[in-house]
Amino acid sequence: MQKLIILIVFFITSCGYQPLYKNEKSNDIFKINEVKLTGNKKINEKIFSEIPFILDKDDKNLNKLFIESKKEIIETSKNAKGEVTSYRTIVNVNFLIKDKNKKILKTKTINKEFSYEIDENKFKFKEYQIKIENNLIERIIEEILINLNY
Repeated sequence: MQKLIILIVFFITSCGYQPLYKNEKSNDIFKINEVKLTGNKKINEKIFSEIPFILDKDDKNLNKLFIESKKEIIETSKNAKGEVTSYRTIVNVNFLIKDKNKKILKTKTINKEFSYEIDENKFKFKEYQIKIENNLIERIIEEILINLNY
């Protein structure tokens, strides 16, 4: 058993493994002079708190970050009585980085959506909708971080 553990540790340390979100050049990318958030406040606050960057308003040579977000909940089907039976939640985020000369360095539009059936228990259904929204936002944040690192 000890040989197996030593063998696993040897392969993990020597294979060149590096965490996805850790990048040596990320310190330069994540220094921001200004952040402008428009759209859905909850989505913007969650993205703003999850992206690791340094805000330095004194250095005018740094990049500017713009995030615009939108959330829609659409009724996708109804039963014979006209009652809604399923919904689709769509979260849309436009992510833009500009340099000091207002030249666009990176831009990304990310759309995530999820369809689900209605639950008779209104409280559980509302909690489920919130959980879906948070999961969609987390997936968007992951995609933004991957886009920034590469």
